[in-house]
Amino acid sequence: MRRIHYGTGVVLTTDDVADVLLRLNVALANLAHSERVTIPVASGDSANSSVELILGPGIAMMSEPAPWHGDEPDFSTGATLLRMNPHYPYRRPAGQAQPMSPIETDDWDPDLDGY
Repeated sequence: MRRIHYGTGVVLTTDDVADVLLRLNVALANLAHSERVTIPVASGDSANSSVELILGPGIAMMSEPAPWHGDEPDFSTGATLLRMNPHYPYRRPAGQAQPMSPIETDDWDPDLDGY
């Protein structure tokens, strides 16, 4: 379990959700974009709550290990939903084609409307 410090608040969530949340926060900050997300959290021995956070540039967030007694809650659905965010940073598998290079525009003639 991980304790997420966000602003003046603290929430408790699983390692997987915390990792995805931090990666998404960095990606959104790099894009200068803010977004509201919902994450599952545990409070005490209960694991059925959620909180909404605003992620993006200038928003400090910290994750630290937290003690948890008993079985860790299954927040895999929450982590998967965060990974489905269009701004989540995925790495391209090795051997996969790179994006196409921009088309050269040296032959463009503005006097002939490009023809």
